[in-house]
Amino acid sequence: MRIGIIAEYNPFHNGHIYQINEIKKRWPQSQIIVILSGKYVQRGELAIAPFEVRKNIALQNNVDEVYELPFEFATQAAHIFAQGAIKELSKHNIDYLVFGSETNDIDNFYLVAKTIKDNNDLYYQKIKKAMKTGISFPKANQIVLEELIGKSFTLPNDILGLEYVKAIVNNNYPIKAFCIKRTNDFHSMIPSNNIASATYIRKLIFDNNLEYKQFTPMIFDKVPDRIENYYSNFQDIVKNTPNEELKKIKLISEGMENLFKKHIDAPSYDEFVNRVNSKRYTSSRIKRTMLYVLLNIKQEN
Repeated sequence: MRIGIIAEYNPFHNGHIYQINEIKKRWPQSQIIVILSGKYVQRGELAIAPFEVRKNIALQNNVDEVYELPFEFATQAAHIFAQGAIKELSKHNIDYLVFGSETNDIDNFYLVAKTIKDNNDLYYQKIKKAMKTGISFPKANQIVLEELIGKSFTLPNDILGLEYVKAIVNNNYPIKAFCIKRTNDFHSMIPSNNIASATYIRKLIFDNNLEYKQFTPMIFDKVPDRIENYYSNFQDIVKNTPNEELKKIKLISEGMENLFKKHIDAPSYDEFVNRVNSKRYTSSRIKRTMLYVLLNIKQEN
């Protein structure tokens, strides 16, 4: 039995060890194959440790194989991230996919995914109509699912989990999805015994607070590099690049280049994100776009 996990391990922590152990309990003879983000993660940030470091710590904790998720999927919105990750897993003959979930109701994920597939044209018509009111795709998706099915997913792992199941259903992959109940909230700043969210652990690490060691087997001899450290570079690019050139950057759309120019005087990375995000543009979307500006990744012709 080959079981797939899609992960960032940013950082690899005790919650991940719990998930791996649960898989081994349910399927004792299974092999665990991980598709892992590389240098950059989905929110457009630098991973807290290099790919090889995160790969090796997973291999030391009962994972059998680790493969890198290509950049073009790893740094995209949930539906593109999920499609790419499932596609990569399918290359490695996965039988099952296991993911963390807040609701832990796999039947519900399949119900929603199949309903969307069976009503694909209507679903996307309603998504487009909702987004014309100036809201983001995640919010539009929530509204449309409530209207069509009376169900929606609002928590991060559930949203991503639905995209995994949609990718499996839409492409008829011979993969069966299962979910495992998360032991704490995605962004929780309150630990539960020796398990804490990646958000909380990263804060400890960036604060050089050695308490992080009770939540992760990873060791950090120094404070890791952060995307925030490159904000001045980002400012220089936006200030010195004509709007017509900024528009060519991948993920720049609908006048976002003007919005960036307008707020580029923000004194810090976080302040810039706070100024620019809106009902239409989530913080994650803004951060991903900032990364693409920094790396000068152009739209495909």
